[in-house]
Order: sequence, then structure tokens, then C-alpha cells
Amino acid sequence: MSLASLARGQIVAVAGALVLAACGSSSNAPGGAGGSHAGAAGGSNAGATGGSTSSGSGGSSPGGAGGSNAGATGGSTAGGAGGSTSSGAGGNSSTGAGGSTANCGVGPTIGAPGFGAPAQGGMGTSIAKFFGGDVTRDGVTYRFITNWWGQGWTAANVSYNGTSFTVANATGTSMPDGTPIGYPATYCGRYSENAAHGNCGLPAAFSTIDTLWTGWKWSSADTGQYNAAWDIWLGTATAFQSYLMVWLRDPPGRQPAGNNTIDNVTVANEPGTWTIRYGTVNARPIVNYVRTEGQDACEFEFNVMDFINDAQARSATTSGLTLPGDTVRAIAVGFELWTGPFTSVSSDDFYIKLTGK
Repeated sequence: MSLASLARGQIVAVAGALVLAACGSSSNAPGGAGGSHAGAAGGSNAGATGGSTSSGSGGSSPGGAGGSNAGATGGSTAGGAGGSTSSGAGGNSSTGAGGSTANCGVGPTIGAPGFGAPAQGGMGTSIAKFFGGDVTRDGVTYRFITNWWGQGWTAANVSYNGTSFTVANATGTSMPDGTPIGYPATYCGRYSENAAHGNCGLPAAFSTIDTLWTGWKWSSADTGQYNAAWDIWLGTATAFQSYLMVWLRDPPGRQPAGNNTIDNVTVANEPGTWTIRYGTVNARPIVNYVRTEGQDACEFEFNVMDFINDAQARSATTSGLTLPGDTVRAIAVGFELWTGPFTSVSSDDFYIKLTGK
């Protein structure tokens, strides 16, 4: 069993260590406010600590490249009917029937806002272990973090532009416990740094949410040991309590945290079939909805509340699926990377759209 990293980069100092053990369930105790994976204190500008989510050693079947140039699963700009950049039916630029419809997308999601052609703001590059910077997408503020919290990290070069970023290259080796070298990510809400970032409306209590849409497109021809995953933090207005993850890529040789699985799961109102893998990380529940290994999806739009409601409904008969909390504290997307080197792994677009009751 290996560790999955649900980490948070802490701006000022590392307060503890939390590991979303992929395959494993325990690790160091969580630190500070919402702390997460133990990283070194500080960072170049936004010194964060922590990684992001869970994974570990495990799966064995070869995973296809989920990238745009990869032959197996295509990429985020793959054509085909309804692709996000194609002229086919059901494209993502309109409201109503938007959703992920590229060849390697999960499938169309009725009512999704669509990606459109956003104006991205805030750009730069970083080779720092812990860097953070505010960025914008269509005027909404988010936060980008390099987040190389793993002890096995050695070097990386990352560029960012609004909610898109590219890991041009990264090197490092996963530790024996299975922790990745980091989780470069974009997020909004109260996540791994000391303060909340972004003005997307998070944190938000479940009772105040009508819909909480999020969409992400990514691409890479790299077929190595990295996932592509949402890391959603739940809890109360004052405390972080549980993790919900949605994996679009389950890499060869790694798997999400938790020892228990439920196969061939469908979620009401959402496309696709998932494997649920669940357990605990530092005594905190984690529930992962995971694409089958080798069936990478390069884009997806979904209502976060659909997955929360699905897990909570299943918890009536499976207590391990209980997600404590009444608030969505933060939503992040990014890549957990294990043993490299890695090249040209890109997050192409990401959004959060909250509509209140």
C-alpha cells in the first residue's frame, strides 16, 4: 500500500504532515489549519507545504497516454463530434447541453456551462519548490501553486497562464511509501495555504448551493506515473474534515488511497462509469471516483454536489463512504507525479461556477 498525497502547501510554514495514502491509510498527523502533506516550510514566494491528494503503488495494467498527442486516448483538443474545439454537435462553448464531449472526454453533461473561450490572466514560470500566484479566468480569481512537497522531488520547470499551466519538465523519485514528488495545481477556496484564495464563492455551505459546476481539460503525450485529478476539500466553515477526489487518469503502477473498492459505479445526472476507492488518510475519510486504468479522460464538466450526494447516499449502507462536513471548502485540479522524468504535462483550462439558492 502506498501513500497518496493530499497535500496542502502552506504559505509561511509547514504545519504537520498529512498523507492521502494511496493504498494506505495512515501517515503523519495533519498539521496546522487544514494542513496536509508535510513539506518543507516556506517556498520562494508563496512558500507552501504539502501536496495534494492520494495515490500510491498499485495498479499494474499499462495506462494509455491521456494526452492530446497520445494515440490511445486522444487529447483535450481531439476532434470528433462535439469536441471542445470541434464544430460537431454538443460543443462546450454554449450553456445548456455543454459538457465534455471530446473523443477522450467522459461524456456530455446536461446543463454544464461549457468551457467557451475564456480570457486568462496572470502568467509566468517557476522552478521553485513552493511558489504560488493569483491568476484569473474571465475575471474570476484562482490560485496556482507549484506544490513540489515530496521528499523525492529534485527539479521542475512550470509555466502558467490563468487557470492553465504546463509542467515542461520535472524530475524526482517517489519515496518507498509511495508518496509522489508533488501536485502542481490550480485551486479556489480554502485549500493548502494558510489563507483562502480566489473569489469563486468557496468555501460554501451545502445548504447555500444550487449547483457547483467545475470543468477541466488537460493534455499530455507523457505516459508515465502521474494522475490527473480533482482534489475537493470538505468540512465546516472552520475545519477541514474529508476529501473527495475525481480521477480522470489512473496511471500504471499507482492507485488512489483506500483499501476498499466498488466497481462499475454510475452517478446520477453525470456521464461515465467509475470505480470508487475509499478509506482514510490520517483518520480523515477519503472517497475517490476513478476512471478505469488505461481509459483516461482528457476533459469533464460536472456538478460537484452530484458526487457528494452519491457518496452520502451510499454511506447509508457503506459507512466508509461518509464524508463529514457541510461545506465545500476548496476545489483544486492538477497532477500528482511519482517517479519521472516528466515532460509537457498540461492543464489546459479549469473553471468553477457556483450558483446559490
